[in-house]
Formats: sequence, C-alpha cells, structure tokens
Amino acid sequence: MNHDYPADWPLIAFRVKDRAAWRCVRCSRHHAPRNGDTLTVHHLDGDKANCAKWNLAALCQRCHLRVQGCVNMAQGFLCPELHSAWLRPFLIGRWAATGVRP
Repeated sequence: MNHDYPADWPLIAFRVKDRAAWRCVRCSRHHAPRNGDTLTVHHLDGDKANCAKWNLAALCQRCHLRVQGCVNMAQGFLCPELHSAWLRPFLIGRWAATGVRP
C-alpha cells in the first residue's frame, strides 16, 4: 500500500470537497474550522496514491475517524451501521472501475 500523497494532492482534495459542496458526505456537517468542524478527504481503500473518484470521500474529522476504523473496501461491510446511503456511490464506483462487487 502506498503511503505517499500525489504532488497535486491539495488540488485533488479541494476538488473533492468542492464536489461535496463543502459538507461531509456522511453527516452533512459544513466545513467551519472556526467552529472546530474541518472537512477532510478520506481514501476509502487506504492507498493515498489512489485518487480515483470512487475512492475519495469528503468527511468531517469526526466521521473520518469513525469510518477509517470500520470501512475496509477490500473486505466489504464490517460495521453495518455505517453502510448507509453515503457509502453506496463509492462502492458502486469501485465496482464499476475494478469489477470487484461490494
């Protein structure tokens, strides 16, 4: 697994957040650093070099920490309470791109 971000990571992360309207795709919390709510970008498969659209989720810090400990794209569903509507587009995108069914 690659632990290195690509050189253009700041631009990629900005685009992911912009595509999500600067809201967490899981809880809809708005990016508001002054209030302690910071939007991050999570690599769902854990590979920081994999910047495929299906692999990048705009998540608030709280959701990022929760999802990072439970969602493993290679193993499928580990925490049923997390697998709601927010995750489905990413799983479907992975399936379309890799042929690996969720």
